[in-house]
Amino acid sequence: MQAKDIPERPVLEFIKANGPCNWFGNEFELSVTRAMPDGTPPKVALAKMRALIRRDLVDGCCCGCRGDFVLTVKGHQALNR
Repeated sequence: MQAKDIPERPVLEFIKANGPCNWFGNEFELSVTRAMPDGTPPKVALAKMRALIRRDLVDGCCCGCRGDFVLTVKGHQALNR
């Protein structure tokens, strides 16, 4: 599995619905991995979030900390298309 295999819309919708989210595994209620396919490896989840940050759809941190991902203005616009 690669980051490109993960659809972005469910991730953006999850962040919009839940506010600041982290990236830790599915056992955490606000983990963006809940919006990713089952079994997504942590490295792939972080790679997806890095890609969304590079595209300015999400803001947050992918150093391996909590993440605290939030939608940017561009992220909100992408969901309204």
